[in-house]
Amino acid sequence: MHRLFIALILLSLTFGSQAAEVDNLYQASTPVSSRDQQERAKLMPQLLQQVMLKVVGNQALLETAPLAPVLSRAEQFMQQYEYRRTNIIGADLTQPDELSLSMRFDPAAVNRAVKELQLPVWGNNRPDILIWAVVDNNGEASILGLESSPMGVFRPLNQAADQRGLPILLPLMDLQDQGALSVADIREDNQAAIDAASDRYGADIVMTSVMQFNGDQVQVQWQANGAGINTSWQSQGSVREAFAAGMGHLADNLALQFGQLVDNGSESQRLTMQINDVLSYADFSRLMAYLEKLELISDIRVINLGAQQLDLDIAFRGSMDVLQKTLAVGSLLIEEPQSETSDTKQYRLLH
Repeated sequence: MHRLFIALILLSLTFGSQAAEVDNLYQASTPVSSRDQQERAKLMPQLLQQVMLKVVGNQALLETAPLAPVLSRAEQFMQQYEYRRTNIIGADLTQPDELSLSMRFDPAAVNRAVKELQLPVWGNNRPDILIWAVVDNNGEASILGLESSPMGVFRPLNQAADQRGLPILLPLMDLQDQGALSVADIREDNQAAIDAASDRYGADIVMTSVMQFNGDQVQVQWQANGAGINTSWQSQGSVREAFAAGMGHLADNLALQFGQLVDNGSESQRLTMQINDVLSYADFSRLMAYLEKLELISDIRVINLGAQQLDLDIAFRGSMDVLQKTLAVGSLLIEEPQSETSDTKQYRLLH
């Protein structure tokens, strides 16, 4: 893989960070044959539907909704478009250029349309996913890493995750990773070894996948733990089909955990939070920046800022359960036991 591309990926990673913010949640792309305006207009509803799937998160829920009236107005949602050469993005100079069309849609308008369809909205702060992937090709098995991933696997895996709005990362597979985890550990589901090797990355979800190739077909065994899920499943087909089905299954499950069904006319609820171990202004700024990005929170008021404690009054819409699950991901806040005589939720800021 092109080393400049690897360097850019490494610069974007922060191990032990808070839940990942999906920057391209309201953006979708597709290969095109030309820059023709008619082709672009024809593809606009399809790309809007892809974005709505990322926002709702669960494909079965989206398929039950009457989308035709919304998709017929796709042009009203579109903010900008651009054409890209895939080779420039992928940095794989062995492959021919592929022209693609990328469109970005208005987040507020998309969210409003989703809510009017009485569908849940899954915000752009999502659990980040570390993938330990074993590739078995002609009897030779290895664990994928950032610098050891063939573009024929890395690129479609990234595309499948992007199409469902899932923030993923692959391990570095440096000497530390190689000494901590083996192919056999992943195949045999050695959870202790997998957890120990994953600690340095601080991901909310740890996923393993074992990919068995047979020509241009692949069968994948997936398993995911974290953020309230513990599940295993299989997918098969071409590389793109198998990865799309695998990532789709994970997204469908996570969306049921984190999607918020909110009536546009519903009133906000309020919650008092007491957060301990806020030791500096940097801690305060980091916490406030995170909370302000959560779409389900509409207002934050500082009640008290003490030496090591911050008291907040927040307004939110939707389910308290979903709010608590959202706050639990990201290695930023951990909930502490609540006093029986108080409605205040107790948290501790992690460092």
